[in-house]
Formats: sequence, C-alpha cells, structure tokens
Amino acid sequence: MTTAKRRVLATLTECSIELPDDGVTLEKIRHRGTHFRIDEGEFLAFRLERHPTMYLSDSQLGGRYRSPARFHVVTDYRLDLDDETWCVTEHEATFDFDPQLVIEAELDALGRKHAIEEQIETVKTADDPEDAFDNAFDSWIDHWDDKFAEVRGRPVPDDQREEIIRLLVNELRSRAGLG
Repeated sequence: MTTAKRRVLATLTECSIELPDDGVTLEKIRHRGTHFRIDEGEFLAFRLERHPTMYLSDSQLGGRYRSPARFHVVTDYRLDLDDETWCVTEHEATFDFDPQLVIEAELDALGRKHAIEEQIETVKTADDPEDAFDNAFDSWIDHWDDKFAEVRGRPVPDDQREEIIRLLVNELRSRAGLG
C-alpha cells in the first residue's frame, strides 16, 4: 500500500469522517481506490472506479464472475480537511455489455429458461410462427426495453439498449427456427 493511500485511509478512519452518500465505503476505497493524494491540513483526494449494474454484484454466470451489462464510472473524490466537505466529480461513465453473458442471464437463467423454452416450442408448432412469436415474446421485449433503459438512475445509451434487445430477439428467433 502506498504511503499516500495509507495516510488517506488512516485520516478517514481515525477522524471518523462521513463519506459521501453515493455508495462509497472505506472497503471500496481500500480495494478500488487509485490516485491517492493528501496535503496535511488542506485536502485529501482519491479516484474510484465503480461498475453499477442491473444484475446482482458478483453474480456467477457460466463459472465467470462478471456482470453481463454494466457502467464503468470513474469518480474523483476530494475532501476539504478544514470544513470536511466533499467535492465529488464524475469524470467518465461508459456502458458496456458482454453479448454472451447477456444471453445467458436473460434467456438461460434458472426460472426463465423453462418458460422461454415452452414459448419457443409454441412458436415452432404454430400455424403462423411469426404471429406466434410476437404473441409469445412481445411482453419479454417490453420487459427488456424497460430493464435496459437505465442502470441505477443512469440512462443506457439508446444505441446500446437497442443492440441488446436486437441481440436477444435475434437469439430467440434463431432458437425458434425463424432465423
């Protein structure tokens, strides 16, 4: 641990300084913090990268620990040591998703997989498969449109949200033989 990091953590701990209410914790600072700076009596500062997601943290899909879709948010924190006020500046927020993990999470997860497979079988045996597909999956598509609209108050870029929905619909169509 660097000297600056040690001093920042010690100051925050020993002085019982209240952290910003944006979810930052001493544990997150200790494990994910970078760019530590401290000027005795003036300020302390650090940078933190977080990954807000609509999925459970550290969910395990296919033996991997990674969220299928999440933001990468880089934030600078600066504490004025005179009045103990925080200045929090977000530098970057980008959205990223792993197509295969999204498919696994949305179509193959326990609890959903069986229902989706039943609907696919209904589409395959229907007189009008296209109409049956729409009837079977319109509510799922609406659900995904809502689910991927935002992540913890952060809007997902429209092009990426549409790409995720297109990915899921194309996978369903392929599984239903409508390729």
